Amino acid sequence: MKIKVWCALLLLVIFCTFFPFATERALAETATVYLGGKPIGIGLGGEGLIVTGFVDVITDEGAACPARESDISTGDVILSVNGVAIGTIGDFAKMIQRSQNNTVTLTVKRGESVLDVTITPVTDSLTGLKKLGITMKNGINGIGTMTFTTADGKFGALGHGIVDVDMGKPFLTDTGSVYACRINGYKRAGEGTAGELSGTFLDRDKPIGEIEKCNGFGVYGQLFASPLPAQSIETASAKEVKTGNALIYSTILGDTPKAYSIEIIKTANQKRAQEKSMLIRVTDETLLAETGGILQGMSGSPIVQGGKLVGAVTHVLVNDSTLGYGLYIDWMLENIA
Repeated sequence: MKIKVWCALLLLVIFCTFFPFATERALAETATVYLGGKPIGIGLGGEGLIVTGFVDVITDEGAACPARESDISTGDVILSVNGVAIGTIGDFAKMIQRSQNNTVTLTVKRGESVLDVTITPVTDSLTGLKKLGITMKNGINGIGTMTFTTADGKFGALGHGIVDVDMGKPFLTDTGSVYACRINGYKRAGEGTAGELSGTFLDRDKPIGEIEKCNGFGVYGQLFASPLPAQSIETASAKEVKTGNALIYSTILGDTPKAYSIEIIKTANQKRAQEKSMLIRVTDETLLAETGGILQGMSGSPIVQGGKLVGAVTHVLVNDSTLGYGLYIDWMLENIA
């Protein structure tokens, strides 16, 4: 009996020694990527119209909202009306008026699913137009920072989710484009308010890449052309990140990133993807003098420690713009696998 117990204990020790937990083993792996820091324009939901809410239509019988009673949800992307693709709100309104039947069929995209929803329009008593009671917009646009690219043109950017201010909830999609961008200036952080970068999309007719995934950990996709020559850099696993000095690469004017010194104040012990992996403080005197610290639009700025890419800037503390959070690069690499 004692021999069996000792054998079992020996096997357990061997197993733990040579087969560590899968999560830790995965975190130990490194990759070689190209360092980001350049600004990019981000356009989400570009292939249709995003449903932002519902509104009552005043009819001869009273207020009505057909869309609210249907299977349409805020955040859905309307792709077509009665089988005809639409690109603008004007296209949508025309198709509703042209419908010869009592109902219209909307083809919508919800996450990764595509479904048809049939709705019966009502007539607005003031204008005489048929309406569904939907509020929409063409897409969500903003600027952020490219974190890294790979040799085959995959990219990761932003490092955090995008919240639609109209809907008040995260906007999750696998549809959109990225664009070349130039930073024109910035607004410094004020007391209790975050500062922000001001940028311009260089050519809205020529996106530089396609967004394939937008989730709580950033924006990911494929560039149309090979990445421009940039510094290659190894990544470091989460368990390699230490408190102490580091650098961020960001662009606060033009389109050329610069390195700024920071301090990693605290690191979180995370075995799976979570937000706020590390707490950072800006220590660079030049950046502090010019911007006051971290600005909106700097999200995605790569964090480098010991010559390795360890993460990306994701949030700024509104009450102290010198402080912010970063995401481990492990969680971003998972999204391009």
